[in-house]
Amino acid sequence: MSSILRPKVLVTRAEPGATRTCTALSDRGFDALNAATAILRARPVTLSLEGVGLIAVTSPFGASCLAHATTERRLPVIAVGDVTANRLREAGFERVNNASGDARDLLAMIRERAPEGAVLHVRGVDQTGDLSAELNAHGVRARSEILYAAEPVPALPDPVWAALSEGACVLIHSAKGAERFADLAKAAGQVAALRAAPLIAISETAAEPLKSLGVARLTIAKRPDEAALFDALENRPSARA
Repeated sequence: MSSILRPKVLVTRAEPGATRTCTALSDRGFDALNAATAILRARPVTLSLEGVGLIAVTSPFGASCLAHATTERRLPVIAVGDVTANRLREAGFERVNNASGDARDLLAMIRERAPEGAVLHVRGVDQTGDLSAELNAHGVRARSEILYAAEPVPALPDPVWAALSEGACVLIHSAKGAERFADLAKAAGQVAALRAAPLIAISETAAEPLKSLGVARLTIAKRPDEAALFDALENRPSARA
C-alpha cells in the first residue's frame, strides 16, 4: 500500500471495539474513522451457575463481562471465535473451546458435545438471535443471562458523512450495527451515499439490514471474523494503490 495514499474506512461497530479496530486499521495503513453506532455498557450482575455445565460466549465484550460477573474459572466455556476465546483465556478461564465461526457454528459445536448440565449463554440485551431458545428447541437445556446493553449513539459527526460521500469503505461487524448505521444515515439524509458506498460485512447475516436499502457495492468476508474482514478490505483494488 502506498505510504502517501491512506484509504478512508468507516468503522461502525460498537465501542469499545471500534477504537481497537481503528487502531488496527491505522497500523495497516488505512485512515480509519470511528463511526461507532453504539456504546456497550456492562450490567452489575452476579451470576448463579447452579446446574450449569457449559457457558457460551458470543462476543469479546461478553467475555469481559463474564469475567467480572463470576470468580468461577474451571467450568468449560465455548467462544464463538478467536478474539472471544483469547479474551476468555486472558481472564483466566481454564477450559476454553472455540467454535471459530459464527452463532451457527457455535450451536453445532454445543450440540455435538452434548454437555452435562445446562448451557448458559451470556449475551447483550439486543443481541441478534437467541442461542438458548435454539438449543432448547434441539433438546439441549439452556438459558441466557443478559450481562450488557448497547446504548445507541444519537448521531454521527459530520466528517463521517463527508468521508462516506467521498467513497470511504464501510465495515460492518454485526446485523445490529448495520441496522443502526442505516438508521443514522436515514436521519442524516445520507441514504443515497450509503447505497453508493463500498461496504464489507463480516457475514451474510450482518449484511442483511443493508440489502433492503439497495446497496450496490457489498462484499462479504470469507469467514465471520475480523481478520477476514481486514483481508477483504486490503484486497480491494483501491486499497492496493
